[in-house]
Amino acid sequence: MLDLDQKISQSFKNLLLISGLMLLVGCSSPPKLSLVVATAITHPSVTTTLALATSSTLASNTTQVEVNRDQLVKQQFEELLQWQDKCYQKPSICRVEEFTIIGTKYHQALAEQISLFAKNNINSRLGNGKREVKIELISLDDASLVAHVDACIYDTVIMYMDGFIFNDYVTSAHTQWTLQWDNERWRWIDYQILHREYNTNICQYLP
Repeated sequence: MLDLDQKISQSFKNLLLISGLMLLVGCSSPPKLSLVVATAITHPSVTTTLALATSSTLASNTTQVEVNRDQLVKQQFEELLQWQDKCYQKPSICRVEEFTIIGTKYHQALAEQISLFAKNNINSRLGNGKREVKIELISLDDASLVAHVDACIYDTVIMYMDGFIFNDYVTSAHTQWTLQWDNERWRWIDYQILHREYNTNICQYLP
């Protein structure tokens, strides 16, 4: 009888022990599951992260290319202006093909003007007046490789003929210059005066 009571008592203890272990396991499992779910929600997948990073890089690269292209147009447009100033100071040694495309109507018109200045000794003098140019807008057409530069020009340069004043008008104008990509640089193919005023500076309020 005692042995039976001991067996029953031992079995009851084993049952309590097993129940305790099951309860412990049951209580500890949910936090692990919750942690896994929370981690999955909080952190994006590797694929998503790479896609976002690639998209950001492409956008940044595109913006940088556009900035570089605009900067090249601006730089070579300013070189064109310096070349033009030198041409008007010494038209007899001006080479129009340096900054224009041979065969275009504008190349022909500019060549004729410079030739006329050279024959009649018409020129400007360094330090006698100045020409200030402020770029307002640069636009590019990738298909035709053409750039448009909108600029405001304030011009007080004095032109002389045989040592006498030929033109001393003070003008300011909104203009548009057309450039085309040719032989690794932007060259001048057209020029328009959109609006011009005399004896005033309409460009002074531009940044």
